Amino acid sequence: LKPEEVRAARAEELEFMRKVELFDEVPEQECCAATGKWPVSTKWVDVNKGTKESPDIRCRLVARDFKPKGEKDREDLFAAMPPLEAKKLLFRMAAAPPSARPLKLMFIDVKKAHLNGVVGEGELAYVELPAEANSSRRCGRLKKWLYGMRPAASAWEKDYADHFAQVGFVRGLSAPTVFFHPVTLVRCVVHGDDCTFLGYEDELRKVEGQMREWYQ
Repeated sequence: LKPEEVRAARAEELEFMRKVELFDEVPEQECCAATGKWPVSTKWVDVNKGTKESPDIRCRLVARDFKPKGEKDREDLFAAMPPLEAKKLLFRMAAAPPSARPLKLMFIDVKKAHLNGVVGEGELAYVELPAEANSSRRCGRLKKWLYGMRPAASAWEKDYADHFAQVGFVRGLSAPTVFFHPVTLVRCVVHGDDCTFLGYEDELRKVEGQMREWYQ
């Protein structure tokens, strides 16, 4: 990877983190006093999502929040995945013989999805800040979860589920990543940061607008 392209991508990632107020810069001493240990270490993961001829450099700052020795399973870290049948059902419904109002599929990929999960009230989490942050002897007290922090996936699930509920979607009971709107008849299956919607085009356009208000 070309160093200048990596530098630009890392700067863009840090700028986004500051834009969404991912963390507050605080002295490392605060972390030690509050948690009894140093901030969680971090590292950059730099990849080319494009080609050699047309590079698309992506840089993610990732926390190394490893499971401590002796810790037992924690249900609060669980994040659900949809059954394959849920997505297959949407495709089968979309491919059914056309009616007066045909159903359509819409695919939305949320950028930097896991950076949207909010750190719960009363929780304290601290991470090392990279050299690019120009923060001498300071660390970040997280307000939203960083990639690599173990609660990040479950917090992201809670965030999008809360947004869907606010606009009238009903959440699945046996599959909590499946949603249905009883008024607009829009259906949705969420897999990680990928959202697959099925519905009438005018209703899907409204959902697209709502998603753009909430996320990139």
